[in-house]
Amino acid sequence: MMAGDKLTQTARILRLLKTKGKVSNFELRKIAWRYPARVLDLKHEGHKIRSVHDTGAKWFYIYDGDEDDGKEAA
Repeated sequence: MMAGDKLTQTARILRLLKTKGKVSNFELRKIAWRYPARVLDLKHEGHKIRSVHDTGAKWFYIYDGDEDDGKEAA
């Protein structure tokens, strides 16, 4: 088992959003069937994520950073 397999669904979604910046709902569904709930969890944690409708049933989720962006880590 790879180390990445031990991540929670929420952590895997966050990693994908941070890596790609823009992810479709079809990609997120491969990680978690209830991906909207996981995205909402991330928003509650302070991550800025936008959802943009494309066509038909396709949506994109765009990662815009988090509330701590711009602040220096101690």
